[in-house]
Amino acid sequence: MTEAASGVTRAIVVATGPAALAVVGGLPLAVRAVLTLREMGVSEVGVAAGAQHAAVTAALGRRGISAAAEPSTGAAPAAPTLIVAGDVLFEGTVLEPLLAPMEPGRVMILRTSGSQPRPIWAVRCFGPLVSMLVNELRSGTPTLDEAWKAKGTQDAVPILPGEGLCMPLDADHTADMLTDGLLLAQARKTATIDGYLAALLDRHLSRFLTHQLLGSPVTPNQITVVSIVVGLAGALGLATVSYAARLAGVLGLLASSVLDGVDGELARARREQSPLGARLDLAGDYIVNFAVFVGLGIGLGRQGLSRHGLWAALVLLLGVVAAMLTMHALLNRPALRSSDDLHGPREGGGLAATPVATVVQRIGGRDYTYLLLGAALAGRLEWFLYAAAVGAWAFVGGFLTYVWCRREIRSTTIRRGSDRVMSLVGRYRWFRRSS
Repeated sequence: MTEAASGVTRAIVVATGPAALAVVGGLPLAVRAVLTLREMGVSEVGVAAGAQHAAVTAALGRRGISAAAEPSTGAAPAAPTLIVAGDVLFEGTVLEPLLAPMEPGRVMILRTSGSQPRPIWAVRCFGPLVSMLVNELRSGTPTLDEAWKAKGTQDAVPILPGEGLCMPLDADHTADMLTDGLLLAQARKTATIDGYLAALLDRHLSRFLTHQLLGSPVTPNQITVVSIVVGLAGALGLATVSYAARLAGVLGLLASSVLDGVDGELARARREQSPLGARLDLAGDYIVNFAVFVGLGIGLGRQGLSRHGLWAALVLLLGVVAAMLTMHALLNRPALRSSDDLHGPREGGGLAATPVATVVQRIGGRDYTYLLLGAALAGRLEWFLYAAAVGAWAFVGGFLTYVWCRREIRSTTIRRGSDRVMSLVGRYRWFRRSS
């Protein structure tokens, strides 16, 4: 929801208590709150940090945020102001009820649900009440809930939070628990486009690795590069005639697939998504996928593949190229224009939002590596070759047929609607002439 739709352009993050600087998902909670509010369209975000002002300012500076100064308490703001506790891990959707347009002067509050009595963690208020709460926090009150009890009003309307992640850092929820909750929430969102087996198997291992790397200096782009190198090493193993080397190569491809999930999880948890990272990730997928099937063809050719098998390898390679070009043109390139996160959910209208496109994205991932593993264990990689040669072209043909039919249906609908409008216009003109 944008500021134009909500009318809320000002927010204050309460970072007076030590929990606001607790690191969750690689970021202090107060810094994460500021970034979340900015992503929601709140243009002016201040931080009430009290005695922690220097530490909070330094934490914000490490993320290049310099505009989140101590809020002014001079003239009481006439516009609605959102005051949010900095010791709560939350998604922007949770605050949407507070951003909805409502009658002027109405004060609304949100409570957490982790303990009893439930503390207040977000307030939408106006005028003098904003200054009163900020001054109370500056005087040493550690939490928004305590400041509200000291200076709040009985006229406030409690409302239910929106859907999404909302976990306070308290005795019942440690920083590690909040990090786990963050990664699980991310996994639920990416599950819609992850490969079926990747969501079932890879993500459990990738989340464990991501959790270990969150506090390290390793960047998502570095993980992407390692994933590409490991994937190319796996493809090289397939190019041999050794059973052990081929099996090791497939295991390397599985490791590359897991790392391909880690880079996105790390970037989303730390809020480090970038256009460069998205393009590097996509290029890595293309390079590794192409190298896998080239290596498979070389290895089987060295093994003594029949003439029909060599033709099947060529058909497979052309099918893989056609599949990558189709996916890039119809799904990935449009996604790159609107988002820096190719592993995130595809939102909005268009082809990517259709159920068939969702299935295509899931099938077009690296789940084939598990089929390759079964063939390598059986010592029958040629079985995978023949099946994949048919499957690649079936994938391309089926998806393009769906796209063509979808466009044809849309064009037919538009044409029929236009014909109906013109018919009504003709009848209206005839009626005017007759009368």
